[in-house]
Formats: sequence, C-alpha cells, structure tokens
Amino acid sequence: MEKPTNNPLFKHFRQPAVYLKLPSQGRFYPDGSLQISVTGDIPVYPMTVKDELTLKTPDALMNGEGMVAVIRSCCPTILDPWNIPAVDLDAIFIAIRLASYGTGMDINTSCPECKEANEHTINLTTVLENISAADYTEQPKIDDLIFKFKPQKYRDVNKMNIATFEERRLVNNVLDSEISDEDKKRLFDESFAKINDLNISVLVDCIESITADGKTVSDPAMIREFLDNCGRQTFTDIRDRIQDIMNKNKIKPVKVACSACNHEYETALEFDQANFFA
Repeated sequence: MEKPTNNPLFKHFRQPAVYLKLPSQGRFYPDGSLQISVTGDIPVYPMTVKDELTLKTPDALMNGEGMVAVIRSCCPTILDPWNIPAVDLDAIFIAIRLASYGTGMDINTSCPECKEANEHTINLTTVLENISAADYTEQPKIDDLIFKFKPQKYRDVNKMNIATFEERRLVNNVLDSEISDEDKKRLFDESFAKINDLNISVLVDCIESITADGKTVSDPAMIREFLDNCGRQTFTDIRDRIQDIMNKNKIKPVKVACSACNHEYETALEFDQANFFA
C-alpha cells in the first residue's frame, strides 16, 4: 500500500495482521502477478467496511469480481488475483478471515453416534498451518505419454463454478416445468453434454504439457483435441491422476467431540465464500 504524501492519518491506517507463506511458494504465478518476499510470505491486511459490503453482494460473488476485489484489498502483493493457483486459494481465504475476525470460527456438525447437533469453535491458525500444496513436480507416464500437471487458476475455477451453477439451475427448472417428456429428455441430453464438456475443460486447465515421441505439446487446443479423441481408459487414467493431486490439496478434517455423548469424530472443512466471511 503506497503511502499518501499529504495525509497525517496514514500511520493509523490498517496494518498487516497476518504474514502468509503461500502453499505454492510462489510457483505457478505468471510474471508480474505476484510480489513475494525473500522469506516466501505475503502480508495480509484485515478487511475494510467496503470489503465486507462487497462480499454481501450476490452478483459480485457469483462472477468472482467481488472476491478478486477483496483479495486485491487485503493481499496487495497479489497483483492479479485471477492468476492465483487453486493450491493457494483456501490458504488466502483463511488468512483474510484470520486477519479480519481472529482465530476462532464456529462450525455446526451432527454427531454420527447419537445424531446430536453440535457447535464447535475451530482454530483457523492451526488449520492454516496444516495446509500444504500437492507435488506437481512428478511427471507420470500414461500410455507412453509423459504428462506435466499444474493447478487451475482462480479464473478457471470461477468460470467452472459459474457454469456448473447455471447447469444445475437449468436442470432444476426443467424438473419443475410442465414441458413434454420429449422436450425434457432433449434438454437433459444437452445439459449432460455441457457438463461433460466442463469436465474435459477442467482436465485441460490442469495439464501443462504432454510429451509424445520426443515432442512436447503445451497448446491447450491440441491437448483438448487429444482428450476428445483418446481411449476411454486413457482418459480415465488421466482424470484419476489429476483428481488424486487435487485431493491432496484439500484441507484436512478436524477432530471434534460431541457435547452430548463425548464421542470424538472428524468433520470436513469446506469453505463457502458466501458465508465464510459472514
């Protein structure tokens, strides 16, 4: 944040509350999209009132612009938030919440033993410390092809989320409509084709290059053409390998105890931007 030349109140402006070591360690960011310190961390500022209001605007959250504006405000050394690799997103969201509201966050769970509803307060500092990025250095060989994978960018993640939401809304509207069964089948077939297309697009976003017969292909259009025309088993092997990597980026479950029967169990943490910062 640049210092104003004529405002004596500058020293009372918000200051960094958290210094975050990015799980990616700054890898996967295009040139010019990140400024990272020699110690490998970035400063994170608490949200302003304007930031909080932005996160209460549904349209801004849906198209991603709201979250990008908040990241720019709270993490000014991330110069282009659209290029954040997916492996860093949860850590950045948690760090912004930590800087803004403190370490505790309440979650609601249901005990698997006695079905009692429970409310727990989890320590986000501990959650943040346990986040690590999956290893993208391995280059697996599938059907004599050498693959180099990469995490999706936030732009691609957001694009897929919007498209998936729209497709689900379309399906629900079709189910609730009074159109003929024939038209319903046609719309469902079209929706299925779009969802399949989205799934392939995710794989394209996660493949940096494919090497075949000594030649390396990194053009997304060529990679897409290959995925559209490879065998079912090859496609499945590629998809499963990418999914395995993505699963390693997920936040580890936390252990909690039931207030009624004292049964200890693990609960997954999934952060929805719409309520995570509420």
